[in-house]
Formats: sequence, C-alpha cells, structure tokens
Amino acid sequence: MAWTYSRAVEYAEGKAVSLPGLQRINALMKALGDPQDRYLRVHVAGTNGKGSVSAYIAGILTAAGYKTGRFSSPAVIDRKECITVDGEQISELEYAYCMERVAAASGEDRPTSFEAETAAALLYFAYKGCRFAVLEAGMGGAQDATNVHGKKAAAAITSVGLDHTEFLGDTLQKITLAKAGIFDGAEQCYSALQEKESKSALRAYCAERGIKCAFVPPLKGAGYSGNRQLAVYGGRTLSIMPGISQLANAALAIEVCKGLNSQGYCIPEGAIYGGLGAALPCRQELIDGKLLLDGAHNPQAAKELAASVEERFPGVKKVALVGVFADKDYNGVLQATLGAADKAFTFDWDNKRALSGKKLQECASKLCDTKYIPNIKDALTAALEAAGDGIVMAYGSFSHLKIIKSEYEKLTKRSL
Repeated sequence: MAWTYSRAVEYAEGKAVSLPGLQRINALMKALGDPQDRYLRVHVAGTNGKGSVSAYIAGILTAAGYKTGRFSSPAVIDRKECITVDGEQISELEYAYCMERVAAASGEDRPTSFEAETAAALLYFAYKGCRFAVLEAGMGGAQDATNVHGKKAAAAITSVGLDHTEFLGDTLQKITLAKAGIFDGAEQCYSALQEKESKSALRAYCAERGIKCAFVPPLKGAGYSGNRQLAVYGGRTLSIMPGISQLANAALAIEVCKGLNSQGYCIPEGAIYGGLGAALPCRQELIDGKLLLDGAHNPQAAKELAASVEERFPGVKKVALVGVFADKDYNGVLQATLGAADKAFTFDWDNKRALSGKKLQECASKLCDTKYIPNIKDALTAALEAAGDGIVMAYGSFSHLKIIKSEYEKLTKRSL
C-alpha cells in the first residue's frame, strides 16, 4: 500500500545518525537517478536572509515564465511550505510519494530529517518538470545536504554572522569559509555586502579558486505601505517584505536573476518588478497593526529587527515577547533588542532546546522591565495589554511563532 502523508512525516522525523560530509546525500541522489541534474539550480547560503532571497529569486523566475521549485527551511507554520513550485506548496499526496521513494532508495542507510526532505524536494522538482530550482542551504554550505554534486546556474551568499558556532566555527572567517563552499561548481557567484572579516575571507576563497564574485549593495529604501516596504530600483518603486535587511536581500536576488540573462535565459525587467511579491510568514509580519512576528534568533538579526522597528514605528510603545533556544547567543539577542523596548515578557514552550523563560527573564531584567509568565497564551495576553495602542514584538526563534500566531487567532476569534 502506498504511503500516507502521516507515514511520510513519521519517516522524515525518524532518528538517524548524522554523518559528516556529502557522501550519504550524494549516494542517495544517485540511487534516485540524480534528479537534480534535470533542471538548473540556484543555491543560496548565509546566516540571515536566505529564505527571503530564495523566495525573491523563485518569484522572479516564475514571473519570467520558468517553472521554478524552491526548497527552504525551517518550516514556520506547515512543513509542506518548505517545498513549493511556482509558489504552491507540495500536496500531502506528493510529499508521501516522494518520501516513500527516498526511503526505498536509502535502504538501511537512513538519512537525517534534513537529508530526507532535501532529497524529496530535489526529486519532486524533477517530477513536476521544473526548469529552475532555488535551494536554501540549511546551516552551512560546503557540507550542507543541499550542496549535492552537479553544476549550478548561480550561487549567492546573504549576510554572514555568528551563528551555529559549535558546528561552523567561532569566527566570521571560519563561518564564511564554510558557507563559501556553495560557490564551487556555480556558473556565477554573488554576495551581499559583508563585514570586513567575512568579505576578506570570501575574497581569498574566490581568488584561490579563480571564482568571480560580485558584491551587491542594498537597494535604497522609500518608506512603508501597509505591511510592505518600498524600495527604489531602476528609477521605479518596488514593493518588498518589511525590514532593513530586505533591501539587501532583494538587491541580491535581482542581481542573481539579471546574471542569468548572460547564460542565455530571458529574465526581463518586468519579471523583476512583478516577481518580488513574496510574503513569508514571520519575517517582520505585522498583524492587526499590533503584533509583529519575526524569527530573529541571533545578534545580527536582532540588531536589524530593532533598527527596522525603530524606523517603522517611531515614538510607538514597544513590548517584547521573547523566547530563545538555550544554544543560541541569547544575551546578544536581548542586548540588541531590549534597549528599544518599554517592557518585556518571557515564557516557556514545549521544545527541548528552549531556554527556560525564568532564566531568560533573569537575563532580560538587567536590560528592561521584564516579567516571566510560564504559559505562552497568558504571556501574549499580558504583552498585548501592556502595549495598549503600541506593538508587541514576538521574536527569538521561529519555533514558537506558530504557537503565538495561533493563540492570537483564538484571542481575536478570527482566522489569520
């Protein structure tokens, strides 16, 4: 009997031994017939902004008339959102079909959850007849499962910061070099403007291998309109996702797509203007003008969140609702954001990696008036009351934002 969706999810979430290197994912893809060779790949890595850049690139390519797949992680609301074609999520039936084939090809050498979903996505894009597939690296670059063998049409690196230091290294140089591995085998390479240490490391990596890398400056911001940010490109105004970092993300995506023209593909200006409408969940997503959801979970992303909120909501009361993982630099996240907050609330949620809300409150209290309320629903209610006509900033991890969004829906008794 064919697998059901629940059976496929169970397999994807099953325990597997994590092995260094790409040997297992490459062997798995070979057993599946190397479906990733049947379309053109655009690979995106970086610390922050990978999902946004991937979504922008995929949107532009779709607007240009190319059937385009996109694989991203982590899921925020629904795991199927990680695998899309022309913006439409994979169905439960298709997910089950692809995951069953991955399991059969894997045999006894069971892949990790990320390897399994990467393989399923690569298989799905071939099954759907995609011309392009945009792949977002999970954590690193060179050793990431998305970096399977084969050529790429283009590769891009978003802003690099200190995150996953236990795996990628404890300096910007080490982390940058880990991510720069996606440039190998790419026809064209691009990078957002980087911190001095990262830029030097990236330039050295490219020079040693004869790789040409274009460093792309951000677009110029032109204010906000509702839940969208305005930016200037080519003398015209674009509508992109909100947040200062999106100016760099959109610029990087545009240059990647423009570069494909030199390879013989047709990406007209109209596709650029019409393809940047992506609206990913919980990227400075504003609900009802009072609840702002953002996945900022490292100091670099937290600084950008704080700066964006100050620019977007000057003089407005701001209340923080924050939860973090214990293995993250939560002190750096707090220091970057709580200076602009009038009050903060911490909470607990069901995740084995979560830092206890009580401990987070103890750290946050040194920077801002902070209250610990164990129940996430009660903490949200208290934060909304404290904010009054201001806004509540919910951030620190993507993993609890789904819960907060759901609880807000229940409080307001409407569907979001």
